[in-house]
Amino acid sequence: MNRLTKILLIIFGTLIVAGLLAGIYFLGKLKSTTQKSNSVAQDPNGPYYHKIYAATSQDGLSWQKQNKVLFDHASVPGAVIKDGVIYLYFVDASGDLSDQLSVGISKDLGKSFDKQKIEIKGATLTAVDPNPVLLDNGKIRLYYFSSPVIAGDPAMASGQHQIMSAESNDGITFENPREVFTEENITDPDVFKTTKDWRLFISKGTNLDLAISSDGGIIFTKQNDFSWSEGGVPSTFNFNGTFRTYFCGKGGIGSATGADTGKLTVESGVRVEESNKIVCDPSVIQLPDNTYMMFYKVQEPNQNSNNGSQK
Repeated sequence: MNRLTKILLIIFGTLIVAGLLAGIYFLGKLKSTTQKSNSVAQDPNGPYYHKIYAATSQDGLSWQKQNKVLFDHASVPGAVIKDGVIYLYFVDASGDLSDQLSVGISKDLGKSFDKQKIEIKGATLTAVDPNPVLLDNGKIRLYYFSSPVIAGDPAMASGQHQIMSAESNDGITFENPREVFTEENITDPDVFKTTKDWRLFISKGTNLDLAISSDGGIIFTKQNDFSWSEGGVPSTFNFNGTFRTYFCGKGGIGSATGADTGKLTVESGVRVEESNKIVCDPSVIQLPDNTYMMFYKVQEPNQNSNNGSQK
């Protein structure tokens, strides 16, 4: 065997080994991705089986459903409008990896959305349950539950649960995450500003806790004299001095007034409901024509719900 033949055989053998190694690597990646994709859909009550819809209203009490799926495999919508542009944040389970936060940006008042994955620089845990607030300086401050788990229901995770905030100029990239409140077994922050302070409702299943901030929504302190057990995952909106809190009730999305006084009073009737489906996780904004839009999630009835957890 001459020298050239030996060289060719060595090169050929090296290529075969390299090809085998590459094949093993990509098969492993495919298997890993498939496992991750399957894990997203494993929880029958999780966001993978939720859809986000919208409804409109003239007065905040009577709502007309649009009956159009805005996002599939999505849950816990939280919306804010800035300069006529809607930023709709939600838990996104449509990808191959674990649940993440995405934002749907609409420049035509909710007719269409451009979806972007959001980034929270410096965040160390999974961000879920988004609640955006538009600040006076034009920034969007995002309050969220910093989940200690990437699979299963984060509401059931043991230990202290952190409610965090981070701020953004463009609504996509957020910075300076900080803890604003912590307690065991809490989820789904609902932050709103009154004439004298900032307030935070936090879900504990169908119960709510109330915390108040006197420093502009940076740090909140629990109010031990507040009690509520009619429903969770709230969203509070100021209707020209009437603070109306929407929540996940027994028959759909209910409402109550009095959030600025520290005592909620249930309003009669159901704001949004679906026959034989679970309707939950409301978020309300006011459009430029002074009408209102509510975003909410719908879950098929074959998955159980605790009517107070976001998953």
